[in-house]
Amino acid sequence: MNLGLEYIKYRWKAKGSSTNRSNFTQDFEDKCLSINKDLKDYLLLNELIEKLNSDKSEIEIEDFGAGSKKLGNKRSIQQILKTSSSKGKYGDFLYRICKHYAFKNILEFGTSLGIGSIHMQLGCKTTKITTIEACKNTREQALKNFESIAPHNITSLHSTFDQYLENSNKTVFDLIFVDGHHDGQALLNYMESLREYSDNETIFILDDIRWSDSMLNAWNTLISSDDFHITYDLFRFGVLIRKTELEKEMVAIRL
Repeated sequence: MNLGLEYIKYRWKAKGSSTNRSNFTQDFEDKCLSINKDLKDYLLLNELIEKLNSDKSEIEIEDFGAGSKKLGNKRSIQQILKTSSSKGKYGDFLYRICKHYAFKNILEFGTSLGIGSIHMQLGCKTTKITTIEACKNTREQALKNFESIAPHNITSLHSTFDQYLENSNKTVFDLIFVDGHHDGQALLNYMESLREYSDNETIFILDDIRWSDSMLNAWNTLISSDDFHITYDLFRFGVLIRKTELEKEMVAIRL
């Protein structure tokens, strides 16, 4: 994977705003992506991230997915924040999309430290989030962060993704955020299983679509399929929406 080349290709595709946009994409680009954080939410998130960024204590990581080829099983909270958290412009995106669409139910595969979960919860404070994390120690850190900011509507489950899919009730979610495993074939398998948890209105967000060649191949398979009509490439994130009543639309968007 030549990430530099991929970024150049992405920037070229995302040059300027898309033409002949559907009303849905116009609303997404012009309204959803222009939302600013409330000052109170900004201060809460900034304080939490600064605290975690200075935390050099280490925990043992159980990695059930493709894992990092560079990082060991023992990692500091500071390191996990840097490499495995939805912060910065991608955290802002989660906040904006939740605030704009006011989702009722969200499913998150891969909690990590819970930064993405908290962005989503603050974006829409009435939404109910179910977040899945297989690593016990990482989940315990996330629970502390939830308790400090947004404890009420986040349900954290200690489970692998496969265990959850095998044992849970088939609830339809408004937003499904897949942030883990990082293997292309596994992603395709999850997306197939998640059909029963979604409908025509469900928005899927996939993290790290350029993590590896297999992840990028999986992303290209998904956007080329007849399953999704609206697809947005945000470089690190990919967004998929069925919307069968709309013409197929693939757009690269700069955050």
